[in-house]
Amino acid sequence: MKVVAIIVTYNRKNLLLHCIDAIYAQCKKPDAIYIIDNNSTDGTYVLLHEKGIVNGNNEYNGISLIYVQLPINGGGSMGFHEGLKRVHNEGVYDYYWVMDDDGEPHPNCLKELLDHLTMGEYLSPLVVDIENKTSMAFGDGEPIETFVSKRSVDGEVIVGIANPFNGILYSKRFLEEVGYPERDMFIWGDEVNYDLRARQKGFAPTVICKAMHFHPKNRASHSKPFFFGMKKVIFVDNKWKMYCRCCNAIHNYKLAGNYIQIIKEFCLYNWLFLFTNFRLDWVVLYNKAFFNGMRSRFGGHKKYMR
Repeated sequence: MKVVAIIVTYNRKNLLLHCIDAIYAQCKKPDAIYIIDNNSTDGTYVLLHEKGIVNGNNEYNGISLIYVQLPINGGGSMGFHEGLKRVHNEGVYDYYWVMDDDGEPHPNCLKELLDHLTMGEYLSPLVVDIENKTSMAFGDGEPIETFVSKRSVDGEVIVGIANPFNGILYSKRFLEEVGYPERDMFIWGDEVNYDLRARQKGFAPTVICKAMHFHPKNRASHSKPFFFGMKKVIFVDNKWKMYCRCCNAIHNYKLAGNYIQIIKEFCLYNWLFLFTNFRLDWVVLYNKAFFNGMRSRFGGHKKYMR
């Protein structure tokens, strides 16, 4: 049985080093590591070369290590798509351990995941706040014990939830059935899309509670109250990010058959930008994102990145 670790990185060279160190610190090490660089401009390649991690031999400290620099920054979605596709097409590996560059797996993480392969082919660690290792990194930041006790029958596993691309272990059969992540969603919703497609193919995720993956806590608030505080929507005052969020969310709602949520979001966002806080440019942006999401047309965010 062979396992490959796949790290997707972009302009976070120092965090990437910590991630690589954490993989080498595993008590059960992967057979290979792939670093998929989304065309970083911060000197990532130079630093890896200076450290001897990328050295022309495709090997570092006894483990095969392949560095791939993509020709453009296609966001996390392209990074994970290309990484999984390239490695899967080699036909060598049985399991794919996938993560962003800002995560650090606990030394026992991979071992615990591999020890529970009988639980499924889509396994997730607990994703824990890297600064406060007693609480969760996402959601409300619940204490780990509270999070597990609410959702687990035996304290060992939690069925039905996952944090895709944060230390997730996918099997070869999973990839052959589900395919690769949607390439062109860029960010914000690509992980939801992949999880949704997996469930539709019959692959329910399982969290292995003894496996932990440390990740920065999401402390940003993206909630925008309006209509006298009675309604809230997700909003960031950044046009390309907001475009990605809205286009990808609508696409995912349609994929899930959730047309009630599609109608609800269409009404709420148009009300927000037309009546509560009139901004014609945001009305145009949202409706472009909405209708392109309905048509599964990605890439419109690029206009707002210029």
